[in-house]
Amino acid sequence: MTKNPFTQDLAGQTIDLPRSERFEASHHIWSQPELNALALAHAARRPLLVRGEPGSGKSQLARAAAVLLQAPAPLVQVIHPRFEPRDLLYRYDTIRRLADANAGEMRAEREYVQHGALWQAWQAAGEGPVVVLVDEIDKGDADVPNSLLEILGQRSFRVDEVPGMDTPALPPDAMPLVVITTNEERELPAAFVRRCVVLNLNPPKHAPELKDWLWQRVQAHTGVMARLSPTVVGRALDQVLADRQDAERLGYPKVGLAEALDLLTALAEITQDVPNAERETAQNDWLDRISAYALVKHADTHPGQLRPPVKPADGTGA
Repeated sequence: MTKNPFTQDLAGQTIDLPRSERFEASHHIWSQPELNALALAHAARRPLLVRGEPGSGKSQLARAAAVLLQAPAPLVQVIHPRFEPRDLLYRYDTIRRLADANAGEMRAEREYVQHGALWQAWQAAGEGPVVVLVDEIDKGDADVPNSLLEILGQRSFRVDEVPGMDTPALPPDAMPLVVITTNEERELPAAFVRRCVVLNLNPPKHAPELKDWLWQRVQAHTGVMARLSPTVVGRALDQVLADRQDAERLGYPKVGLAEALDLLTALAEITQDVPNAERETAQNDWLDRISAYALVKHADTHPGQLRPPVKPADGTGA
């Protein structure tokens, strides 16, 4: 096992997350709870289960962990309602095999095996640290998390459809760091949760602290923020807070960091050709025109409404 990089004093520091085949370039600000949880998961060789509302940065944490480990971008397995436990390892392409059989062009059985994220992690284990992101595990049924624990516990697997096609057991020190996310749409098996290191990654609940939390994270996106007036950013975050409170009161999904970044990125893009002397006015105008489309996600309110300015929340940038 590589030296544990998560014990470093990095809380509050921003790291760059490089662009990859699956991810756009981004930034991550380390918090001490994130580092603590990752240090434990890495040392104990346990999967890290990250809980939190959508858009709170759960998946991004796997990317940040890969950067500290000096590993490639995470191998990603997104769970969906039709996901089968075996898909974590591989899928056997029966349709392609049948088509080849009908055409009289049968290949070797192992060529019909499509490797999943964990199989790819096993293959890459000897080359250096590996991070696997199992995203939205709550979308699958209870067999998925239980099967994941079984695979990680055995450290090896076999392909039932192809006799003799199996993998040697990985030594404990070569096991990948597995980061699992859940949006809490479905309760996870208690036995599974007990076997994981658990990190609750929710933003602050109170408006002033939440605005500070949002402000700190949007500031990390320097390319966007350099093109925006700080006053406009403050107004945008106040609108995020107001719409978030309304959604929570009405029982709808809450908006947060992801929606704030979408809105700010759009404002910077839309007004990039406006002369500097007029840009803040234009950004304020566009904020009033488009914020509801980014922040009002339910059907009870007309999304094109023109809204009065919200009362600023106390906090940074207000």
